Amino acid sequence: MGTWNLIWQGLASGVVTGCVYALVALSLVIVYKSTDVVNFAGGELVMIGAYMGLFLLLGLELPYMALFALVPLGAFFLGGLFTRFALDKVSGRRMVKHANLVPLVVATIALSYLLKGIVRVIPFTEEVRRLPPLMTGPPIFLGDVVIQQQDIAIVLVTTVVMVILWLFFGYTFVGKALRATSQNTRAAALLGIPVNLMKLSVWGLSAAIAGIAGILLAPKLLMTPDMGTVVMLAFAAAIIGGFSSLPGCVVGGIALGILQNMVGIFISPQAIAVTPFFVIMLVLLFKPQGFFDTTMAVKKV
Repeated sequence: MGTWNLIWQGLASGVVTGCVYALVALSLVIVYKSTDVVNFAGGELVMIGAYMGLFLLLGLELPYMALFALVPLGAFFLGGLFTRFALDKVSGRRMVKHANLVPLVVATIALSYLLKGIVRVIPFTEEVRRLPPLMTGPPIFLGDVVIQQQDIAIVLVTTVVMVILWLFFGYTFVGKALRATSQNTRAAALLGIPVNLMKLSVWGLSAAIAGIAGILLAPKLLMTPDMGTVVMLAFAAAIIGGFSSLPGCVVGGIALGILQNMVGIFISPQAIAVTPFFVIMLVLLFKPQGFFDTTMAVKKV
């Protein structure tokens, strides 16, 4: 395969993996915009989504399409429980933006270890598994570029989720209420918006998006309780685009996926693992607010 064919193949594969990074990054950015809390349990919520899908698909023998309804619903419930019975208690009051963030961030770290511990004590989870592909069939050839059916499914599902989120935040009352809460909690409360319910909903929505990402990742990655380390790639994607920009983290995720493939092709496959950390350092040095976030705020921690 010639150099240009390798480049086109790398671009196609990078878009696919970047779409999943973008989904996980979206789940992180939605929470951060609304609460200022960086959710370090985002990767473990992806892992939980994958194992939920495994149980529903192989344990209960439900159709694959049912996973995209039941897994987000279960993850939403988990995110809501965490908010109601952990974050509200840790903060000592109902969550208010710009409260002391350190205990809240530590609570998300505790949740990540708790979820991994719970999965590890469940029988058979010590075995490395993988979900069957969402779409099967012969690959599609565009010249010398090979595109698997599963890759098409990932791009389609990711696109549908992003369109739904765009419509939800832009054209529904609840979406607009969530946006108002994220921009100014006090003003939203004065307008009669149930701020506490909005906070619970945003954590649930974040967990639901992470659950969908878990379903998409499970056929491509080996499923283990430690697969949540993918959150580091999502952090890199969010930092590239801007941690307060939803469109930015989508572009950042796809850009990171393509960059990783280009590094693997032209430098070394071993360098792929360090690429996200190198990108994080460069962006923080030269463009700390990201490329799509025009708001720069100084906050006391």
